[in-house]
This record gives sequence, C-alpha cells and structure tokens, in this order.
Amino acid sequence: MRRPLLVATAAMVGLLGLPAVAVANPDTETDAAVETTLDPELLSRTLDALVDAGAPSVLAEVRDGEAVWTEASGVRDPWLKVPTKPTDLVRVASITKPMVTTVVLQLVENGQLSLSDTIQDRLPGLLPYEEAITVEHLLNHTSGLPEYFLDIYPSLWNGDPADIEWGHWKYYSAEKLVAQATQHELYFAPGEQWSYTNTGYVVLGLLIEDITGNTLESELTERVLGPAEMTRTQLPTWNPFIMGPHPRAQLPTGYGDGSYFDTTEFNPSQLWAAGHAVSTPGDINKLFAALSDGTLLSEESVMNMRTLTPQSGNAYGLGLQAIPVGGCDDFPEGIAYGHTGGSFGATSFSFHSPDGDRQVTFTVMADFQFAPTDEIATAMANFTNAAMCDVDTTGATTFSAGPDIDTVMLDQWGTRD
Repeated sequence: MRRPLLVATAAMVGLLGLPAVAVANPDTETDAAVETTLDPELLSRTLDALVDAGAPSVLAEVRDGEAVWTEASGVRDPWLKVPTKPTDLVRVASITKPMVTTVVLQLVENGQLSLSDTIQDRLPGLLPYEEAITVEHLLNHTSGLPEYFLDIYPSLWNGDPADIEWGHWKYYSAEKLVAQATQHELYFAPGEQWSYTNTGYVVLGLLIEDITGNTLESELTERVLGPAEMTRTQLPTWNPFIMGPHPRAQLPTGYGDGSYFDTTEFNPSQLWAAGHAVSTPGDINKLFAALSDGTLLSEESVMNMRTLTPQSGNAYGLGLQAIPVGGCDDFPEGIAYGHTGGSFGATSFSFHSPDGDRQVTFTVMADFQFAPTDEIATAMANFTNAAMCDVDTTGATTFSAGPDIDTVMLDQWGTRD
C-alpha cells in the first residue's frame, strides 16, 4: 500500500574500527557466537525510544552476516498489556510488491512474458487508455495510472482518515479496484514521470493469474515463500483477521486529541497484489536474502530490479526502493535496497546491503501519516542508523530524513480530473 516512513540518510560517519561484539544466531542449534559489529545495547535502547516517542509497539530483526539481533518493545494490546514479541505477525503492506515483482521477473526469465509487453495486449479491455502501458511501467511506477485508494477513501483528499474508520472492513474485487482508479485520466503519459500507484500492482496480480492460470497466492507461495523459507508469511485474500499472535494496529485520527482508530482487522482485498502479505521481520529478511543470493532470481534480473529510474529521482527500480547510506562499510556503493510498507496502522521498513549481509527490518505499530511527530521521525532515524551502520545519533542534529514519498501523497498523485 503506502510507504509512510522517514529514513535516516546521513550522520553515518566514522565507522571504521568499530569493536566487534559477539551476538548469538538464533537460527543455529548451538547458539554459537559470531563476530559482528552489531551493538545490542544501542539497538535495544534506540528501539525502546520508539515506544517512548509514542509508538504503541515495535518489533525488529537486524542481521550482520550470521549474527542476528531480534527484539520487540511495547505491548500488543493497550488494554491487556501483553508484551509484543519479535516473531509476531504484522501487515507488511507494500513489502508485498517485491514478492510480486519476483514472480513477474521469473515469468520473464521463463520466456512467458516480456517487460515491454503492453497490458492492452495481455489483458484486453482492462485499461481504458489508448496510451501503451507496459509491464515495466507498472513495476517501476511510471505508468501514470491513478491511485484507487483516493476513490475508496475520498476523505483522504482532504488529509482526513475518517472514511477509513468503517471502510477498512469492505471487500473489493481486483477488477473493481482497477475500475475505480481508471474512471480518471492518466496522471501523465506512460514513461514520462513517476507516481507511486497501488493500482499498477493490482493489474500485475491479474496478469500473473492470467498467464499461469493459478491464483496469485498460489504462485507467490510456490515461487517466493517456499524457496525463501518464509514459513510464517500469510497471504490472506478476504479474511480481515490475522491468524496468529499479533500486536494491534493503530491509526492516529489527526483530530488533535490523541485518538486512534484500531485498524488491526483490515480487509486484505483492498491491498491484494499491492500489499496484502502478513509476515514477520525475520521472514522479510529471508525474502531479501533470497533475492541477493540467487535463490529467487538470476543476477541479471536482480540488477534490473536495482536499476533506478531517473523519473523517481533514482529512488525506485522494479518493485524495489533505494535509499542513500553514507559512511558504512556494509554499503560500499552508498545505497541500500528494499521497501517500506504502510497499512493504515502499521509502518514497516526493510533495507539491505547489496550483498545481503547487513539486513534491517522493523515494524512500528502505528501509522503517523495523519498525525506526524518530530519525535517519531527522529526515533526512527536513530534506530535506522544504529541498525544499518552501528552508529549512535541520539541527540544529534546533523542527520537528515530522506524524502517520504507518501506523506505528500496528494502532491505525488496529482489532481483529480
């Protein structure tokens, strides 16, 4: 879905010569210690600071080669006060997009599809536009397709989440979502500009089903979840309940009184191929590790995913985001690849070194798009710096937050025709 998250991109300097510490790897039977620069005390402290800044809870997993640090802070439920666990299930929203992209690129590798194929040829009658929209346009958000969320939740045009309070229960077919969006003109000619749109990925889901003759969920399970050993990830289609232990999702109303909508139960049909996955930080790290090591795609396909478009300001490739990272040995090119995800009540961040050795995935159980705070933005930046680069920026004033594509969604998505 959306990706409302502030990303730390600076003040990551002076990292050479950091002392190595031993962190147990929970994936091994012996719990043998491995050498790493991960700082468990710093990670715990900056994670707790997110809760202190106003997040109900947060869960995370950070990997440095074979070393793993995983922890949670806060409570699953504000009434029962049960502690959140790092293995809890959360809606990871747009982090579904790299999974869908993986299946599309596998079909390209198998000769069943081409990035230059047009949707008008592949799915005749689905899109009412004369302009040719290709598979590549959809993958990298240069199609110009309008965003359907602005039609199923009209109050978003005024920055008001009121329509979400009751509308998050409603079921939509994929075809209905596309029809909602395409009653409007294209935002721009395909390929000319960049605008993040969930509509394009719903179209890709329909394309996958048309080519394979199977459901999107079965293709994702066979082609992605199975090979990557993502055993805890779920792909719900209509059931609004999360099937397993999970923290509550909370959406600030933005009314200025500190009130929240509880959006834990959310109809996944509204997200589908754009963001219906339910997962854990550990499973999401497995996804990106499997992309880096060749388990899921060829080296050529991964490089295509990482080819960033000038239209996006070199921030987005094929189903993959990139953020600049300065001064870290694990990021010699100064870029981390991954994706963020926001599901109207949970905000996820997942970024990784090109070789897959340094991995950072965490989810904050709140969506502050309608009630942003400097405290949350700063706490996210501090934890990101600690997790990606082992550096403590608590109290610093020199780091800068990267552009948040979604909190300016109306500017990004253009004006309604």
